Amino acid sequence: MMRRLRDDAGFTLVEVLVVMLLSGVVFGATLNALDSFQRASSTDTLRNEASDNARNTIDRLARQLRNVAAPSVGYVGALEEAEPYSITFQTIDPKSPPKESSNSTNAMRARYCLDSSTPKNEAIWLQLRRWTSATANPEKAPSKTSCPDLSAGDWDSSQRVVTYVTNRNGGQERALFTYGPSSAEIAQITTVEPHIYIDVRPGQKPGETQQSTAIQLRNANRQPVALFTATEVNGHIVLDASASEDPDGLALAYRWYEDGKEISTTSQKYETAKLVEGSTHVYKLEVTDPGGLKSTAEHEVKIKKAGE
Repeated sequence: MMRRLRDDAGFTLVEVLVVMLLSGVVFGATLNALDSFQRASSTDTLRNEASDNARNTIDRLARQLRNVAAPSVGYVGALEEAEPYSITFQTIDPKSPPKESSNSTNAMRARYCLDSSTPKNEAIWLQLRRWTSATANPEKAPSKTSCPDLSAGDWDSSQRVVTYVTNRNGGQERALFTYGPSSAEIAQITTVEPHIYIDVRPGQKPGETQQSTAIQLRNANRQPVALFTATEVNGHIVLDASASEDPDGLALAYRWYEDGKEISTTSQKYETAKLVEGSTHVYKLEVTDPGGLKSTAEHEVKIKKAGE
């Protein structure tokens, strides 16, 4: 009598291979999803950090510009340098000065500039310089040709404050700083607008973000403008400086000169004594604002002869 063989329990080799293949696919998809999540999380963290650094830097710049060291004679306006990718100015140092310091206002020099040597990861640098002498001559300001300027002795500290900046990435020329009024000379600037473009992975989503604001310079003592007319009336010259103005609306002091000799120190208008017919005279006006900033203008006038 023949006995029936018992069936073997388990999976065939083909079934095992199919299960392994499906498990590999599922496991791979899971790893890809986890990797994508980690990369997205890392990107978000970098973007948030870069945005926070940009925002904090703009806030710091705003505080410093609103506390620009009050200008004095020979120092016109609020800024020493106003370029698209670099700005330099004197501001009040929040740190206590050394006991032996003669720097009565506790002023310091600050510079913000863009290092675009790595276009996909440009950096904004803050450089500071302090002194204990009574004044800091702007003509001897540190070199500003490179960013950062690491020349020995030029700056006390240099710090990279914002990274992943892309203002000039891909050959773009988006200014880090713009100034107002737009056509004003540096001495007449009253507004600074920083524009920081940030992208931690250029060319990939989610793309760039931008941080911008407008900062009004409260201590910007702008140079006055000297203008006057010189009109002959019956051999006399009537000088009128009413067209002169101070951009900040401050009161002006007037000083008149005739052929290099001072003739009046107070009047906005002045009339000369009768002059010799046919003679020629040079008149000069000097106006001064309360901050000591000056401006001058000159006119040459010829006295008409009888019958002319």
